[in-house]
Amino acid sequence: CIAGLARSAARAASTSASPATPAMHQPPVSSSPRFHPEHLAEAPAGFMNVPVALGLAGAIPFVALAAPLAPALGGYVPKSVFPVERRAEAQASYGATIVSFLGGMHWGFAGAGFARAGAVAGAGASAAAKEALLLAGPVRFAWSVVPSLLAWPALMCATPYSLVAVAAALSTTLAADAAFAAKRLMPRWLMPLRFGLTGVAVAGLLASVPSALEAHEQERRAAAQVTKMRADAPATRKALVAKEKALADATERNQAARAESSALRSRLEAREAAFEKKEAELRMAAGACRAETKVAEARCETLAAETKAANARAERFEQELSAAKEETRRLLRLKNDADAQTTASAAAEKNASSSSGTATTEPS
Repeated sequence: CIAGLARSAARAASTSASPATPAMHQPPVSSSPRFHPEHLAEAPAGFMNVPVALGLAGAIPFVALAAPLAPALGGYVPKSVFPVERRAEAQASYGATIVSFLGGMHWGFAGAGFARAGAVAGAGASAAAKEALLLAGPVRFAWSVVPSLLAWPALMCATPYSLVAVAAALSTTLAADAAFAAKRLMPRWLMPLRFGLTGVAVAGLLASVPSALEAHEQERRAAAQVTKMRADAPATRKALVAKEKALADATERNQAARAESSALRSRLEAREAAFEKKEAELRMAAGACRAETKVAEARCETLAAETKAANARAERFEQELSAAKEETRRLLRLKNDADAQTTASAAAEKNASSSSGTATTEPS
């Protein structure tokens, strides 16, 4: 069906081309699905630089956001706009946008085809040519929305699978464009751009898949941990309540311990104050004792001097006592001698008296 429509469109285009209608002149159309870089030179004059520049600029995000090039190009990509952990997602989203754009390109081609169909109809073309052009328009209109329908669900997948799906969508649109080119429904200068830019885009997307898979695995593990934590939430909540109760008890015990510590500190401060007071008293007593000691030492020295003087007097007294004793003994001896003489004298007188009485008695 597509081949018939293409042949009809080609016949209609050949019959409508004439020098009297210069607005209908078109660049050569492609009849090969292969890569022909020499066809870029067939673009209209003054128009070549715009699609090439825009196409190359459109390939920059695929290269700049590719994970293997992040260490080398990290300084040129603003991290505030494209964080490292979101670059693969941004790359897939940009690829989906490009897929939708490539579908919109066929919408434009289909619209231009309807315009040409009106011009051909006005030039008295055959009914077969008009039917072929009208049928070629609806087919391209229908295909133009398919890339958007491919890109939309691709973005609903996880990031690594989204990258693969978008790369597959780009490859599919390239295959469709190659099929349209084989049916002479694509400009020849456009196909080299499509092959080159799609190759860069697909390579950039697939290059980010390993790191995206690793990040997705980490996210899956984190999600599994979150799920496990949610499943363990009741037990965790009970443990948390028990810990909160234990913490409240510990806080109460801590407050009691602090109060007790404060009381002990107050008693300790009172004891320290009493100790300082006692120490001051002891120091004063020690000072008084030292003063008394000094006074006592002075008194002892005085008493020692007095004792020494008393000893000297005692020695003198002893000497005088010895002399007095010696004098007393002498006096006693003298007294004894006197008593002896007295006794002897008395005895002699007694004897004499006795002798005189005896004498007296005898003459009588």
